[in-house]
Amino acid sequence: MINRGGVILIDEALEVFRKIYDKEGEELVVSKHIPKDGTYILVNIKSGKIIEKLDISYDKKTKKIDGELNQYYSYFRAFDYYSNLVDMNKPMDSKKTIHSNQIYSFFIKKESIRENKLTKSIIEGYKKNLLNPEEKYNSKEGKELYKNIAEKLPKIEKNIVEDIFLWIEDNVNENLLDNDNKKDYLKIFFIEDNLDKSLELFKNEHKRYLIPNIFNSNDYNKRIGETIYGLSNNNMGLNAKKTFLENKTRRISTPYLVDTDEILLQYAFYNYLLPEVKQGNYFIYFLENEIIPRTYKEGCPNGAKYLLNASYSKDVDIKNFNVISKNSSEEISINFKEILHQRKKDTDEIEYGNLNKEKMMNNINKILFYNSLLGNFLLNDGDLDIKDIEVKKLLMKYRNSFYKWFYLNDEAEVKKNIRKIYLDAVMVAIGNGYFFKASQQLDFGFCLEKYFYGKSELMEEIMNVKEVFLNHTLSEEEWEFLNDEEYFFAVGQILAYINYMRNSKAKSLNFIKQLTFVKNIDVLKEKIKKIVISYSHIFETKNKKINRTVSNISLYQPKEIRIDILLAGFTADIIFFKKREEK
Repeated sequence: MINRGGVILIDEALEVFRKIYDKEGEELVVSKHIPKDGTYILVNIKSGKIIEKLDISYDKKTKKIDGELNQYYSYFRAFDYYSNLVDMNKPMDSKKTIHSNQIYSFFIKKESIRENKLTKSIIEGYKKNLLNPEEKYNSKEGKELYKNIAEKLPKIEKNIVEDIFLWIEDNVNENLLDNDNKKDYLKIFFIEDNLDKSLELFKNEHKRYLIPNIFNSNDYNKRIGETIYGLSNNNMGLNAKKTFLENKTRRISTPYLVDTDEILLQYAFYNYLLPEVKQGNYFIYFLENEIIPRTYKEGCPNGAKYLLNASYSKDVDIKNFNVISKNSSEEISINFKEILHQRKKDTDEIEYGNLNKEKMMNNINKILFYNSLLGNFLLNDGDLDIKDIEVKKLLMKYRNSFYKWFYLNDEAEVKKNIRKIYLDAVMVAIGNGYFFKASQQLDFGFCLEKYFYGKSELMEEIMNVKEVFLNHTLSEEEWEFLNDEEYFFAVGQILAYINYMRNSKAKSLNFIKQLTFVKNIDVLKEKIKKIVISYSHIFETKNKKINRTVSNISLYQPKEIRIDILLAGFTADIIFFKKREEK
């Protein structure tokens, strides 16, 4: 397992990676590697001539790499991968000015050259450590690791090292920068005439550096038989300042030890994840023999067994790991249509008609959560940058349920709470004065409910009571409410009429919002009465439909509160404007 930041990566995911890695080798990881922004230079070791000079940069918006079309780019990428430090706490230059790990490469920040931080003593110290690694690793455990790998590698050719460092001393200066004032890297690679042969040399020197530095700290290493075990560096950062992470009750106090083969696999896996999360693929799915990285905009692929979530700032941050127990081979199809509201021209790119999973996810994000759901699944509650406190509360309350549905194929929580979800969203819309949004949310909620249960009982109830109320208002005879549902629908219609007729540009809906918090039926009826009286001046005195409705509202005594029906009446098209022939 990998434990990073307290989150455990289950061995099964690593096993899926192992299958693919054993088949494809290091090219699986190297081919995904994204070099850091900077100027990359190839120098022929024998002639000292610059073969190629290339500026490489990564565009975060387009996810494209400037320079990748260059004929030498694949070599630059591979040389760079094999020359990188495990982390900045494992340098070959003790002053941390030079950031490469081997004799065939030389990495430095351009500003270090401009600010004269690259001194002769730093270059000499770097050269000394490369020529005499056994002296750099002063602990018994470190020396043992270096000895084990050094025996399997060709000896360092000191004359080649001398030629390389003569070139560095003569050429690495401001002249090489060509008035470049950027704060990115200068990376130089020293190569043979045969680039493939050079690549093998880079790989060997990478191993020479990697093995003694792969563990968190060699102080924690333990030899059992012929195998050395140590603490993963892709772990929780155990060091002298974090001794509280040790397990003091065990004979071996380090939390988790792995052998060299396992930690090299973890290292490759970690480097596989790095470019994926850097490109925004925070959802890494594991199938039987395949890994599918995806963005938050895409749902769970068929056949997925595990989901690893990671994000990227300066490094890979593994957020969580989930087992996917349910496979979804059926395509989602939700028919979204207007039921209570009339579609506007500017619908914020809302999709109508038959929706697949991705379109449905997009609609849920826009209609119910004001574009704040997708992209915010992996943030802690305190890190959510949402100004509207009610929208933020709505998101925090339900985002885990939608995470399970979208990315783990587990729809149980959303299905169970779907009516509560869309009615809560309507309450937020009403509170913010978003009349059209509220009606749109009700319609979309009905469609989601119909998808889960085959029908929406609330929608059918509302459509029935709407028809009854329409027939009553169009009737020339006296009539009265048949039940609580018609009463609350009629109240909603009267409130909608008031809202429509008010002479106000910024129409606050606080006058209806106050009703949604009332729990006592008598108090609610009294509040409704006060609202109607306060706006009585806008009613048409000769309008029989409205007069009869207001009269019946005052006379009828409801038995239970049905705010959901009231909201439906409020957001539906206003029946008082309909004529008999329009029915």
